Amino acid sequence: MPLDVLITGSSGFIGSRLAIRCNEAGMNVIATSRTINKKIELDIGLPLKKLDVLSTDLQYQEIEAEVILHTATANEFVSKDFIAGINLSVIGTRNILELAARQGIRKVIFFSTVQVYGTEMNGEISEKSSVCCESSYALNHFMGEEVCRMFALKHGIDVVILRPSNVYGVPDTQMINRPPLVPMSFVKEAKEEEKLKIRSSGLQRRNFISNDEVADYCIELLNNFPNGCEVINIVSNFTSSIKEVAEMTAKIFYQRMGKKLKIDFLSNEPLQSNNFILKTKLDSLKPTVKESKKKFEEIIWKLFINEQERTNIKNGQG
Repeated sequence: MPLDVLITGSSGFIGSRLAIRCNEAGMNVIATSRTINKKIELDIGLPLKKLDVLSTDLQYQEIEAEVILHTATANEFVSKDFIAGINLSVIGTRNILELAARQGIRKVIFFSTVQVYGTEMNGEISEKSSVCCESSYALNHFMGEEVCRMFALKHGIDVVILRPSNVYGVPDTQMINRPPLVPMSFVKEAKEEEKLKIRSSGLQRRNFISNDEVADYCIELLNNFPNGCEVINIVSNFTSSIKEVAEMTAKIFYQRMGKKLKIDFLSNEPLQSNNFILKTKLDSLKPTVKESKKKFEEIIWKLFINEQERTNIKNGQG
């Protein structure tokens, strides 16, 4: 029998890719969203079920599912409003877990972030490393994690807390707009301005994982779900400085446009790179360094194409 999977935030950047990939894997996907959009339904190839994690109507929802993938937490935009971020990531998560407990859904995957270890990580980071929240975005996700731990203990729900690194990829629908994400933000600025303004020295290093790789981790977990409450980092083998990503974007811009892309660094901070190694309990799922870098470059190419499509739509050409 196909696994019945409910996905919150299915109209979002990560949720939409999970809905598509789980459907392709033969699962019965219940794709949910706060608002229903026919264009998104067409793009992801699934109907959307209305589900607002902050609605008082949630207590009356009847859900036929075996597992919940909860991605409807506060992104970078929402987290700028501290109260809104806490409401969505903490209250919304509590509401989803109460729904799961009431409906007898015993498996939940909660999407957190590696930023709970700190903004500029150094050294070796594993699931056992200390938490050091340095932003509202990290804090509201960690508090959501604590809600998960409470429900796992109180209601015996098996919960996986996923901490992805910097997720990148091509949005599954033109309705998704996440300009702060790198390299998406670089591609957008390159297309619009034909230059990049980096508001730092660019020496800070990040680990980048594609939304497809995130889906790979999730599908593996759905097929081999751990017991209890488990924290798992989901990371790739591609770690790069922001400067190197900007240079990679400029190289592909030149290959596509035949023009040089000017890069301006507006600060000399940080003065040196942070060096870290991100560990994961699912290390066997990580692609090689070569594969991860190739994937990153391919996505930059596709983002340039996607950005052109956005421009055509805006200008009434598509």
